[in-house]
Amino acid sequence: MENIEELVSKGYVIYQKDGKIEIEQPPRFGKITLNYQDGKFTFLEKLETKR
Repeated sequence: MENIEELVSKGYVIYQKDGKIEIEQPPRFGKITLNYQDGKFTFLEKLETKR
């Protein structure tokens, strides 16, 4: 597995959910939204658009 700095430099999103570190690949074209409630991460929303 690559180290965290390499993943971040490639655009990956790294976040913590339920005590686990999660890694999300960026969309080719789109957006990623991290949602929080009461200061705690609740879910990740990924929207990918085809061009």
